[in-house]
Amino acid sequence: MFKKATKSQIKIRLAVSGASGSGKTYSALAIAQHLGDNIALIDSERGSASRYADRFMFNTCELNDHHPARYIEAIKAAESMNFDVIIIDSLSHAWFSELELAGGRFDGWKNVRPLERKLIDAMIGSSSHIIATMRSKTEWIMEEYTAKDGKTKQSPKKIGTAPIQSSGIEYEFDLAGELDYNHILTISKSRCPELSDKTFLNPGKEIADTLKAWIGQPQQPPTIVSGLQTITEPQAKRLWAIAKNELQLSESDVRSVLAGFQLEKTTDIPVQKYDAVIQSMRDYGDKF
Repeated sequence: MFKKATKSQIKIRLAVSGASGSGKTYSALAIAQHLGDNIALIDSERGSASRYADRFMFNTCELNDHHPARYIEAIKAAESMNFDVIIIDSLSHAWFSELELAGGRFDGWKNVRPLERKLIDAMIGSSSHIIATMRSKTEWIMEEYTAKDGKTKQSPKKIGTAPIQSSGIEYEFDLAGELDYNHILTISKSRCPELSDKTFLNPGKEIADTLKAWIGQPQQPPTIVSGLQTITEPQAKRLWAIAKNELQLSESDVRSVLAGFQLEKTTDIPVQKYDAVIQSMRDYGDKF
């Protein structure tokens, strides 16, 4: 019935909130690329994440319907394709949908709360790391500064305050932080002692490495074949998941694609040819 508690199966649950323009999507991708090899991004922001396709390697699923059930379907789809990290950008749109479903009536929430709970459970129970971005309410404050003439003056400054989301949502995550317009992430809630109350300018690798150390995730050394770095085991698993689940390709079909690259097995694929092999599989599937 009982067994020794370990961190071996723990997956990170990270929430990043901030006002529009604070860098939530970029920061989520910057952290995610150091948490895992394969990133899925659920995009409810009209494809805005694709602007960073030249900086990060990730796959997107654009949501036009923001019903919580659509988010759950996208999370499950990403899990079935063995993505290491799932970014939900933005979770706030699910909240807007819930408000609409409730219809502004107190009794309307009796049907909405179970939907909200199912979405939270899908994130918490995911087999992938989860990074969720949330919009913050925007307010203006007057900030003092010293002008060139030495006089103290005031100027308006836009800031983000509480996330636009159900109250207390941050307690569902291992780590929660707020981004400001200087791209500084302030950790407001953390189960990882090393990150409590810390701030990070342009968050990315440092946070990811600290989180991986906290959960005991091993650092997998790259395999070198003929002087070339090959893809990792998770990347190979994702490739097979795409082939079987998305493209309906058989094992012999995949072998045929690999033969075109003079490769025998997926773990021999050089990192530089990973995307090209996947594209060739898609082209192969279209032909047949």
